[in-house]
Amino acid sequence: MGDLRTFSAGWSVSRLAQEFGMARATVSKRLRESGVPPLGERNGSPVYQLADAASALVGTGGGGANDGGVIDPRDLPPKERKDFFQSENERLKVEMTMGTLVPAVEVEADMADLVKQIVQFLDTLPDDLERKLALKPEQVVKVQERCDRIRQLMYERVVTDESDGDARDSA
Repeated sequence: MGDLRTFSAGWSVSRLAQEFGMARATVSKRLRESGVPPLGERNGSPVYQLADAASALVGTGGGGANDGGVIDPRDLPPKERKDFFQSENERLKVEMTMGTLVPAVEVEADMADLVKQIVQFLDTLPDDLERKLALKPEQVVKVQERCDRIRQLMYERVVTDESDGDARDSA
């Protein structure tokens, strides 16, 4: 769903925690201890530049692999760089075979089908209730208004999830 443009405005603590597999409290603590300044604020919460936050979260403070740091594959000699990328390609193939990694296109298509079914249900619910339960017009209008509010809320959640991932934490 998201692409690089969605995170150009900064990464929230929640999104960083999700991507790095850490608790939100750990991410906040490491950012604070490393003195990483927020890039700005979104919805009242600080957002951070990914490069600055990643350094603080994975501990690349100038150290090599021996002292817990992460080595950039681009800094490796050619043979080791080739081996690294071959192993990453193999890892991705294994994860796809096992079903733990699903192409984004498939996920997006499945989510689109699900949303279409929900929207269709919400669109037809007032008419079904009117016909099958003989609701009064005022009651049908109330149901329609509630369905419209739910659809709007779903839309806002999808847009928010695409932009910063914070909506999942407030559910």
